[in-house]
Amino acid sequence: MPWTVEYLPDKNLVAVIATGMITNEDVEAQLAETIRLLKQNKTTCILADYSDALSEASLAILYGLPDYFTISRAPWNVRAALVIPRARYRIETYYFFELVCKNSCYNVRLFDRAEAAEDWLQQVP
Repeated sequence: MPWTVEYLPDKNLVAVIATGMITNEDVEAQLAETIRLLKQNKTTCILADYSDALSEASLAILYGLPDYFTISRAPWNVRAALVIPRARYRIETYYFFELVCKNSCYNVRLFDRAEAAEDWLQQVP
């Protein structure tokens, strides 16, 4: 499995770390585990680090993720920071995902570095 999802209590966030090739199934499984941990730990922050990932997730899957989030009764006030791949592989899909989420009223931002993403998540909204 080229990814992990875990709750980091010292930072009060759910961290998704992806490396290598990421499929549609990986994205769906990551989201399900992320939502479970958000609810279990009563947090609203997600740090998804795809800096070493090569995502093959389809636009159709990405388009449906905000709806899945809503249907799963995930927290409505989530803040998600997504670190984009250093290789810029299929970079347009990340911008598409950010736009879809924002259009669904989810607060998602893209970052080049994990440190900048964490700093944004630690700011009081």
